[in-house]
Amino acid sequence: MKTRLLIPLITLLTLLSLVACDNDGKYVSRGNSVYYTYWTFSFGQRYDSLPGSDASTFKKVDNWLGYDARQVYFKDRVVHGADGPSLEVVKYPLYRDKNNFFYEEKAMNVADPATFKVIKWIDDDFWARDSRYAYFDTVCIKGADLATFKVKKWHTAIDKNHVYLFGKILPLADPATYEENWKGPYSRDKSHIWCYGDLLEDVDYATFDVDDNGDGFDKYGKFHFEKRVTDETVPEEAATTE
Repeated sequence: MKTRLLIPLITLLTLLSLVACDNDGKYVSRGNSVYYTYWTFSFGQRYDSLPGSDASTFKKVDNWLGYDARQVYFKDRVVHGADGPSLEVVKYPLYRDKNNFFYEEKAMNVADPATFKVIKWIDDDFWARDSRYAYFDTVCIKGADLATFKVKKWHTAIDKNHVYLFGKILPLADPATYEENWKGPYSRDKSHIWCYGDLLEDVDYATFDVDDNGDGFDKYGKFHFEKRVTDETVPEEAATTE
């Protein structure tokens, strides 16, 4: 196994040691304050105070959503502009009030809440649409052609004009021929190749392929993600094996 393949695993394990799962916490009151409590591998049970909370008026909507007479909270974060009494959970971490939809602590500013619906969930992310626009989480895609808009298998959607990655237009991509995760991290259309959304600018398209280690290569040599590898630019982790 190459050392560079260990880096994402080490990063993931580090994050897991610091935080709990996204929605496994709960609210508890201590005196006149409210806390969001959750367990972590490194520090055990954590208690994060809700800024300005009022325990005497606090009401829980879900384990990760609540409000008091002053404001609304997503976990321990204040949600500005939300109406507490009308809160409704859609699915973690999406919820709504009588006027708007919210993703985590951020207002989505949906154009037509009455017609808003989720098209597809990907873990805690989602694609959605209303009568006017498409959305990826809090990103509003105002230029999308809704008649032809459809979600592909990952964080990608297309319409007749564009490919959208995480809600943003992927420049140069042809929606009619775009292949998401064509080989490992590499995607392509009829003329271009990308690695995780980054364009391979000096690739020989006709001879490009991916080896068993997930590295790209063409007739001129190898790629480390989207960058061509030369003797001077070989990343240390790419050249080191166990």
